[in-house]
Amino acid sequence: MSALRFIPLGGLGEIGRNMNVFEYEQDILIVDAGVMFPENDMLGIDLVIPNFAYLRDKKDRVRGIVITHGHEDHTGALPFLLEEIQAPIYSTRLVLAMVEPKLKEHFGKRLKPDLRELNPGDAIRLGPFTVHAILLSHSIPDSLALAIDTPIGRVIHSGDFKIDYTPGAGGRPHLAQLAALAADGVLALFSDSTGAEKAGFTPSEKTIEPAFDQIMRQAPGRVIVATFASQLNRFQQLIDISHRYNRKVAIAGRSLEQNFEIARRLGYLKVPKGTHIKLETAKKLPPQQVTLLITGSQGQPEAALARMAAGRHRDLMLTPTDTVVISATPIPGNEEEVARMINQLVERGVEVVYPPIAHVHVSGHASQEEMKLLLALTRPRFFVPVHGEARHLHLHARLAESMGLPRENIFRLKNGEVLEITPESCRVVETVPGGYVFVDGSGVGDIGPAVIREREALGRDGVVTVVITVRKDSRDFAADPQIVTSGVVYKDQADATLQGAQEALTRALAQSKRGRSALANTAREALSRYFYQSTRRNPVILPVVVEVD
Repeated sequence: MSALRFIPLGGLGEIGRNMNVFEYEQDILIVDAGVMFPENDMLGIDLVIPNFAYLRDKKDRVRGIVITHGHEDHTGALPFLLEEIQAPIYSTRLVLAMVEPKLKEHFGKRLKPDLRELNPGDAIRLGPFTVHAILLSHSIPDSLALAIDTPIGRVIHSGDFKIDYTPGAGGRPHLAQLAALAADGVLALFSDSTGAEKAGFTPSEKTIEPAFDQIMRQAPGRVIVATFASQLNRFQQLIDISHRYNRKVAIAGRSLEQNFEIARRLGYLKVPKGTHIKLETAKKLPPQQVTLLITGSQGQPEAALARMAAGRHRDLMLTPTDTVVISATPIPGNEEEVARMINQLVERGVEVVYPPIAHVHVSGHASQEEMKLLLALTRPRFFVPVHGEARHLHLHARLAESMGLPRENIFRLKNGEVLEITPESCRVVETVPGGYVFVDGSGVGDIGPAVIREREALGRDGVVTVVITVRKDSRDFAADPQIVTSGVVYKDQADATLQGAQEALTRALAQSKRGRSALANTAREALSRYFYQSTRRNPVILPVVVEVD
């Protein structure tokens, strides 16, 4: 009997970029295809996606792509994946409705993706795999765990989850179905690790209602709530509380408005008649009758809230009677941007409410006790923590060990490591490409670490361009070298610094050989030495040698 191969191509040791491959003999099942948003040092990068190199020569073996839920860190890489692998996509009607316009925008008429509905309780056959869809709770409705039957046994992938018995929208978790599917034995569990640092249970979505009730009851003017565009569970509570206090709800932000309309059309949001109004209409109402839902909870410079905080939103200006609620916690790496934005909001005189000063946000991920509950329900032989940074995976592994799993049956993997599973054993057998692939504008994968390092150097110390002109025949200099700097010296100091640079360069060139590469190397060395000695900076030196008749 052959082994089952599990290959994480993203999502391990990081938050985002989730993509997992299950392979049995000649058949492949892909679970999720997400993006990661760039970290602060990824200058100019728009998105980070998984590395598809392992799959390129196996594209005809992919039986299907199953998406566990509608967040970008699980769906955002689909357009890039479908450029290379045209396989059917299976997920709930909510997820399909959310990804379809994005795929249409990306492909136009070039490709019509094969989208197939998979709803909680369904089971589908994909080659040797039978995939059972199990409803769990998260911060978006229809979040699925997957029980995957393979020729060597059943494995379970949790997706992103928590155990929330009172979600704001969508159904309650189907724990009975999960337990029934686990009753015959679970060979391996792959489980969300994001909340592994948090003891106890993650609070229910319903627990934030009292804080929002008080805010909307007492606010003297508009209540402006910034949250994730996919936070549909929270939207329902905000709609209900706004309606309770005769507030109308308007939306600013394309992605948020699109998700809102999709969820309402499909019945995931119940909006009382007349409660939702257009932004233009909201401007004409008394402020105390308005709730605004906007994007920008992570301090993104071009999102609605950051532009309002900076006073450059063309449609929305803040007033002292506004109450701004940031209904999210910063994603790791975004803390500085969020803090800066909160300071700007405070300086504009508005009331700002955010965690931890008020209970206006709860996580969508399981804490330690819910992780234990999943381990207890499934009782796997082998355990692999997924979805989280290194510390989260480590703590989740130790949690499983405390539940009685032998340490040798717990596997903390890295992206690209191939785990080979049999009914009796489990081991890492090889490593395939699993590193970052950068999306920069229309370029995919054409920017690597070397380019990022160059961008860091340019941003840190600036650039010096020097043009050296020589005659082709005599190799004499046809003109004095021209030096131009950008981001190196302050304007008031530029004249003196450039005069010194010119003198140092002229002396060095007078002693140099007259070949193109020799002149360029001499200029680079001389100016690097001069600028470090005079400014203690290391600008990028770009010498250009021009030959004239």
